[in-house]
Amino acid sequence: MNSMITELHKKESLLDLQKLIAISSVNTSDGTTNPPFGQEIANSLAEVLAISKSLGMVTYSDPEGFYGYADYGQGEELVGILCHLDVVPEGDISLWETNPFEGVVKDGVIYGRGSQDDKGPTIAALYALKAVVDAGFTFNKRIRFIFGTDEETLWRCMDHYNLNEEAPTMGFVPDGVFPLTYAEKGCCKLS
Repeated sequence: MNSMITELHKKESLLDLQKLIAISSVNTSDGTTNPPFGQEIANSLAEVLAISKSLGMVTYSDPEGFYGYADYGQGEELVGILCHLDVVPEGDISLWETNPFEGVVKDGVIYGRGSQDDKGPTIAALYALKAVVDAGFTFNKRIRFIFGTDEETLWRCMDHYNLNEEAPTMGFVPDGVFPLTYAEKGCCKLS
């Protein structure tokens, strides 16, 4: 089977991931300021929305800065792809072999804060959609990348999203290792 992912997709996705990793999007606020979780998280949201727009998506940024999203396609059903842009603090910088906010490629691996959780999977999912669309596939559903900004702490971004936006008909979280993440903390509400 031939891959739909081209060398150009790989090159551009790496550059976009390095742009995101370079933003130190550690939560520096309590959610009551504007932007709610610090300027770097706001910068990360602005950057991923710009990337999404360059890939042909329609973007939206919550005026209060809690979340954003990028939509592609049309249809009644909404497929949600839940991503987050905040990262945990880098800790003791002397323990890092590379700059945690650079996105260094070493032996075929990208090192940097967010490369695995969740900036890397976010960019991978965005470019997977781009590759499928570039290959000529169409969808009968709307696809929405929902970009959270507060997953590493209290998930207030999604509380805000849920109060103001349409809930996806179905969805997934590109945050884990192959082959599949089959559970996510806090995924079930019982009453």
